[in-house]
Amino acid sequence: MNLINIIGIGQGKKDLTQKHLELIRECDVLVGGKRHLAMFDFPDIQKIPIKGHINIIVDVIKEKMVDNKIVVLASGDPLFYGIGSTLTQHIDKQYLSIHSNISSISAAFAAIKEPWHDAKVISLHGKQQTAFSFSKLSYENKIAFLTDPKMDPKFIATGLIKEGMHNFKFCVLEKLGNKEEERITWYDNIDLIKEQTFLQPNIVILLKQLKGKRNFPHETHIGMADSLFKHSKGLITKSEIRSITLSKLKLIKKDHVVWDIGSGSGSIGIEASLQVPWGHVYAIEKHPGRIGDIIHNIKTFNCSNVKVSNTTFPEGIKELRTPDRIFIGGGGKHLGKIIKASCDSLAPFGIIVINTVLVQNLETALKLLKEFKFDPHMVQIQVSRSKGMPFGDRFEAFNPVWIISGSKPKEKV
Repeated sequence: MNLINIIGIGQGKKDLTQKHLELIRECDVLVGGKRHLAMFDFPDIQKIPIKGHINIIVDVIKEKMVDNKIVVLASGDPLFYGIGSTLTQHIDKQYLSIHSNISSISAAFAAIKEPWHDAKVISLHGKQQTAFSFSKLSYENKIAFLTDPKMDPKFIATGLIKEGMHNFKFCVLEKLGNKEEERITWYDNIDLIKEQTFLQPNIVILLKQLKGKRNFPHETHIGMADSLFKHSKGLITKSEIRSITLSKLKLIKKDHVVWDIGSGSGSIGIEASLQVPWGHVYAIEKHPGRIGDIIHNIKTFNCSNVKVSNTTFPEGIKELRTPDRIFIGGGGKHLGKIIKASCDSLAPFGIIVINTVLVQNLETALKLLKEFKFDPHMVQIQVSRSKGMPFGDRFEAFNPVWIISGSKPKEKV
């Protein structure tokens, strides 16, 4: 059994070392894309182009490696969305020798003289167009796309426009590394991109155009100051209570679906949405006068994954996606009805959290969660904040809040 050398070409043949060239010259079988194989004119070497289903190539490599020295050529860096990653899943790693090189993304950022340690990198190769969501990118400041002929710069521009995400500078890097055809173009107006034609291969880089203090995506945190939210008559879950409530919701997956029932100012739903950028949050509020506050706060924090519903829950419940997490911050005399509908709707092992300041609602919540076998837990939070006085500070107390939480069992009740 022979060792397989997987060699990253970088941006072209010029990026290969003497060691790389010797390995290629001495191999029996050379595997790679048609463009890569054309770089080497060795008549004694068998060339196998990578085309069709990758599993066919893997099977051929496994068969050939028994008696032949094989070199596999990869674009850029073999382990950066490359064939090297695929081969490590199908061939014992002891038979693989991987030669890293410059990745196309690192070369792209070098070309525009921009650091990329904080960039979100996305490969669109072979993905279904309907499966990609642009809304989840609203919190990113720097994004790089590895495109393909179908999911190209026009596809990316169309997706951004559809989501109303016009606050990115858009850079297309075509034929990067090919000095005769290489082209780097910046667009401040992404609407113009739909009219252009681009050479393959190309890379797209998005840089958010920051606008003063409204650059919230990387300044947000759990339990933000109440003053950052627009709210009416103090109807907001206080910062300290909000922090503990979100910890009880246990938003451990970025694609959770969250219902925020009795949303008020939307503070819980908005901070939850920042933790589930690929998920969805439904802010459900029955009072029309509070909807404006929620929408204002959503725009302030650029939360494109929050949908507002001005209904009296459980009206419209069939239009909502099945929730992984439910927060109930309101309900009044209808709390029992709300809890029952929530327990029925919640996904198995999902979590429900209920905040209340009323003893009667505490009793209702505990009783119903026990009936639904949610094994509820309860904490009481008393918050006092310091307040300046002429000769010192005093503490100002807020109403105590009960936080009741429970997890839905797998078995139906």
